Amino acid sequence: MGDHDISLDEKRVYAEQTGTETLLVGTDRGLASVAVSGDQIGEFALLTTTEVRDVAVANGSAAVADREDVRVGDIEGFAETGFGDAVAASYDGDTLLAAGPEGRVAAYDGGTWTARGMAPEARRADGALLATTGGVYRATDDEVTHVGLDDANDVSAGPTDRTRGTANGEGRPVSAGPWAGTDAGVYRLGNGWLAERDGTATAVAARADHAAAVVDDTLCEYDGDDWRERACPLTDLADVAYGAGALYAVDSSGTVAVDAGHGWRTRTIGLPGVAAVAVVEDER
Repeated sequence: MGDHDISLDEKRVYAEQTGTETLLVGTDRGLASVAVSGDQIGEFALLTTTEVRDVAVANGSAAVADREDVRVGDIEGFAETGFGDAVAASYDGDTLLAAGPEGRVAAYDGGTWTARGMAPEARRADGALLATTGGVYRATDDEVTHVGLDDANDVSAGPTDRTRGTANGEGRPVSAGPWAGTDAGVYRLGNGWLAERDGTATAVAARADHAAAVVDDTLCEYDGDDWRERACPLTDLADVAYGAGALYAVDSSGTVAVDAGHGWRTRTIGLPGVAAVAVVEDER
């Protein structure tokens, strides 16, 4: 069943029942927002117009690392913070972290950036973790330290590390992650970094006891027990992300795919050079 088979009234009822999420896609042309309700991909808009390197979300707010600054805000607008050229951004709880191309890592609080330390060239960030050309680094209140691996393309801190609590506020322990994607494969942090899947892993994402990764341009998913390949209609995958009950994938040319449990739906937003994707919390 395609979108043309669903009436406007039916779409409206469906959105009321399932809630909506906003997918933020960082591209060479800027940051795009894409409205999604279940597996229905709706309107999209360009929110910023500077090349985006990374995107992070927390508590309904977003941070965008671009070639000019780290911008913070929401779909209503973004404001400059004065960080300068940025290559990675993440939220560690309520604290915004960012990394510059020269290796500077800083935290933003009360309108001021405070230096945390230095790391090699960062590629992506999540929670307190940075994926860099020198491996995975962790930012604490007073320093940035190397926590393993020789090189990393992406990192997913996992709900426990990101929120310093348990998943979904339900008191359930989180078994998945942190995860790292490297040219050698997917690694999970346990008693050291443990190899989980071989291949070139360019993106990772996690929620509760599930994780997803792009390995050799194939979408793979961890179900709490093992990794399996997951069929996806896209190729040249740029990033993956979890929403509330849905898995998102985006290719480098700007096609968005969502699977909310009933198969994949896709839509092209026409913005190439995708670098990162993040999901604003469900509005239900």
